[in-house]
Amino acid sequence: MFKQLQEKHQLSFLLILSIVSVFGITPFIIIRFIENNIVAALIDLAIVSGILTLVGYAHYTKKPRVIALLVNIGVIAIIITNGINSMLWVYPVVAVTFFLVKPIEALILTLSNVAIIASIPNLFDVMPLNSYFTTNLMLAACAFVYASFGNKQLALLAELNSTDPLTGALNRRALNDDTLAAISRAERYNSTYLLALLDLDFFKKVNDEFGHAEGDRVLKQLVSITNSHIRESDKLYRFGGEEFVLIIPEIPPKEQVSFINKLRETIKNELKTPAGNSVTVSFGVAAWVPGTTVASWFKRADDAMYQAKEQGRDCAVFSKDSNFEISKPN
Repeated sequence: MFKQLQEKHQLSFLLILSIVSVFGITPFIIIRFIENNIVAALIDLAIVSGILTLVGYAHYTKKPRVIALLVNIGVIAIIITNGINSMLWVYPVVAVTFFLVKPIEALILTLSNVAIIASIPNLFDVMPLNSYFTTNLMLAACAFVYASFGNKQLALLAELNSTDPLTGALNRRALNDDTLAAISRAERYNSTYLLALLDLDFFKKVNDEFGHAEGDRVLKQLVSITNSHIRESDKLYRFGGEEFVLIIPEIPPKEQVSFINKLRETIKNELKTPAGNSVTVSFGVAAWVPGTTVASWFKRADDAMYQAKEQGRDCAVFSKDSNFEISKPN
């Protein structure tokens, strides 16, 4: 989610950058052609054309780094060609760079750019070198702090936007995005994916007997236990109430039943009420098959969950098209 927000932020900025490039640099292209400064005019034209092309490329590929590199190379090229008259372009380039790449990458790129320009012969006969360094370093420092703070804010927003506030599990917004991504990846690479619905058995009794605060603790403990016994690539989501969803990628078919049942047994052994009684979980599991949609995938998992409840709960049932038999409780 953070990556998606960051990409939207960067791509929105790139759109503004392309508009500014056209309206800001184009007059200089015309002026330099009129002044017969053909080389500088062609460089400006190449910068504008390159930015417009790469903005389109970035929107298609979601990779803005190449544009940061382009504008930094472009400003060096125009200063070498046009001398001190183009020095002021360094400052907007420094600012732009921190919008396009990670703060530390932007800082390295900016310092490299500043150092290369400082090494150009005869450039600082008019402009003091110490002023050039000081002003650029101050701008880079301010931009670095601002970009770092902005990334932290985006990360916090992404977390708030994708996390269930009670349990810390991912929420339905994240589930919707990740389910579509899983289907897309499975279709593209023929990957193995499991969608597992988890439902706490007789959870209402926990709330009725011990109160809702204890029920909340059980939900949070379920998430903690589950997350500590699944792989980093597996994702747990709160679907609603006492129902949760697991998306499990790249697990060999022969290991799928044992993986689910081991998790079910772990939850049974570790999740307790204040009275020391086990809280069990029923699983309805559906493997990805060609032609799967979000609706059909959840329907198959939900049907398997219904069978698990019918079988007496505390068991895992795989959908029929997964070719697995019902795993009955011990």
